[in-house]
Amino acid sequence: MSTGKEYRRVVLAVARMNLDVGTREFVRKADEIAQHLSNRVSALLLSPPVLPLYETLIGKRRYGNYRSNLKTLVSRLSSISRRRGITLVLTPVLRRAGNKLYLSNVLIPSVGPPIFRGKSVIPVSSKVSGSPNIEMITIENVNICFAILNDLEVPEVMRAYAFLGSDAIVAVSPPIITRRRPEMTLMLAAARANENDIPIIGIGGYAENGSIQQPTFIIERDGRVAEVAKDAEPDIFEVEVPSIGRRPQPGIARKYLKFVRDYIVKNYEVLRKYLIF
Repeated sequence: MSTGKEYRRVVLAVARMNLDVGTREFVRKADEIAQHLSNRVSALLLSPPVLPLYETLIGKRRYGNYRSNLKTLVSRLSSISRRRGITLVLTPVLRRAGNKLYLSNVLIPSVGPPIFRGKSVIPVSSKVSGSPNIEMITIENVNICFAILNDLEVPEVMRAYAFLGSDAIVAVSPPIITRRRPEMTLMLAAARANENDIPIIGIGGYAENGSIQQPTFIIERDGRVAEVAKDAEPDIFEVEVPSIGRRPQPGIARKYLKFVRDYIVKNYEVLRKYLIF
């Protein structure tokens, strides 16, 4: 019997861009991409210029300077969102909560202020914490979880996303700050999609004249690669994501996250040495 949930769907656009650029050039390119989207698209997924984040992660740039740069970027992207009438999702971004820093996502709607939602579960450095909780982002009644950087490498994190009731997972792997081979990113995403019967959308990009890149891709629920871009040139995918009617099981999701917090996060760098990346 149909529940009606399976008829809910949203069309997302995923941009592949040169992320080794300044704010002005990035905004210009984002506006150009938004201008050429079909009228079916509700949200455009973007990774921001990578150097400000990379320099902050390695201690070369102060967080206050990064925050000011991000504020300017989000403000300029907000004008695009309002003018084009679509939501922009910028990921990953650094966000301070209390006395901790997290990698997060910022939604820039066409109406209303920007919203920070969702955090990475696996920490990326001693300065950036992992979140003990996960959040979904809902776009037109379709639920999406964002697996940022190292989250993709841990099966239990992806299972928690699926048990929370996500209809799709967005794997965020910008160049330079992603510490794995591009082909491994694609292989991991295919495995996680198949394990959890869930589509995975990959946000990658390229930097340093294309010498460093991470793939941008769409993977079906059975692990088949539907679209992939690996070249040092801009690209755009539009993908329809239906609600798959997955019954949320938050209790099981919490158990997976507790296991990750108690056993994996504390020993992640040691465990990672036994994985081939």
